[in-house]
Amino acid sequence: MSNKKLPYNFDFTDISMKTPAELIVEGNRLAIDTKFDDIANYKVKQRDVLKIMKPKNDLLYKDLLETKRKRMSKSPFSFFRGSVDIMNYDLNHYSNTGIKTLIGGDAHLGNFGYYGSSEGQLLFDMNDFDESHIDYWEYDVKRLLVSALLVAKQQDFKLKKKVEPFLEKTVKTYLKTLKYMSNLTAMERFITPNTLKNISSSFSKIHESKNTFDKSFKKIVSKTIDKAINSNSDYAVKKYTTTVKGQKQFIENDPVTVHVGNDDYEKLIKGYTKYLHHSSSDIKQFLLQFHIVDIVRHTVGVGSVGTLCYLILLENSSGDNLVLQVKQGLPLYQNDGIYIDDKHSTGEDIMNCQLILQSASDPFLGYFNIGNNSFYVRQFKDMKGSVKLKKLDYPAFCDYVNVCISLLARAHSQSPTFYKIIGYLESKDWIPEALVKYSTRYVKQVELDFKSFTGGDKHGNKI
Repeated sequence: MSNKKLPYNFDFTDISMKTPAELIVEGNRLAIDTKFDDIANYKVKQRDVLKIMKPKNDLLYKDLLETKRKRMSKSPFSFFRGSVDIMNYDLNHYSNTGIKTLIGGDAHLGNFGYYGSSEGQLLFDMNDFDESHIDYWEYDVKRLLVSALLVAKQQDFKLKKKVEPFLEKTVKTYLKTLKYMSNLTAMERFITPNTLKNISSSFSKIHESKNTFDKSFKKIVSKTIDKAINSNSDYAVKKYTTTVKGQKQFIENDPVTVHVGNDDYEKLIKGYTKYLHHSSSDIKQFLLQFHIVDIVRHTVGVGSVGTLCYLILLENSSGDNLVLQVKQGLPLYQNDGIYIDDKHSTGEDIMNCQLILQSASDPFLGYFNIGNNSFYVRQFKDMKGSVKLKKLDYPAFCDYVNVCISLLARAHSQSPTFYKIIGYLESKDWIPEALVKYSTRYVKQVELDFKSFTGGDKHGNKI
């Protein structure tokens, strides 16, 4: 394991004192010698994916690796969700555009969803930042496009005839959104939250199709919005806790939900105290009214299985409850290895990236460190919800993908380099086709890797 400082902060030397127009020209310049295969090239190969996954898996909680394997083995898309390090490995072995932004790092279609703002508004935005860091913008776009193709194949949509041409238009939607964001003031880009109303309003300005989009978007969210609104601490307490001798406690569901031992309990109490210390004064004052009732290790998601994740049940003197989620932040996989940032805790870095990339964030978002482990904290079930990808028909799928890539562009526009992306994409009209061509090739790699991972070839074995 190497100690290498990760680039969480921009080097402003190449952008300071330059106007947006000058940065756009710089993007044009970077694209001058770009050829189609510089973007589209990918050679599918037979390989043992576990070798690539091993450095990160060695950091995971061993008792949960079998659970992770089962969740990843459900489908190629499930495997893709749980194997972000593999795609990062592959992206780093091919050419890039030379333009870096703060990226989400795992911008697949399943990593967008609902959550609540500090004002109690229901927002829809990117919602996973464990892999967030400064890197090439197209890494996010390629991951989103690959995920769209995997979902489309899962839904039996016509890829060649419909989906691939549509995804080329989707890349143009990404560019249109960046140009739309460039026409806003910096403050407008910074403070406008991604409420459902604002998403609909912005999308109509980009596409000039407000009525059509409003109807389709309402159809997408109608089946999940009520569940998201009602997904809060009260819901979490009802679903995940029981009452024993007059005291609420979490329900055990081994291996997914397990009470922690005394040593871990004491460590987490100390970590919670550090979290309070780092919190803003209003959140600290609010949480000081509560005391810890119970703590469990609770496994979530697909890619996160194996990281140390906990739920903390809080209660105040009136019997009100709040559930906080504590999640371990792991070092990033870059350049064929795991690197540790000496200066900042991983939990703090994840928190900061989320604050930058989301239009508004959970008010309870925070972090703490215990020994060599770093964690970030957020409210559990704060209006959290997601769109059921398997239930989307083709028109709804198209609108959902367009919304996600527009939100991705909005997130990228928080980086000072985003004007360069505009210049780059405007310089070659075949770039959308090249990005989709890469994605269709990479889908074949995902399917081959999935076969290897699930034991369908000579490399198949346990994670």
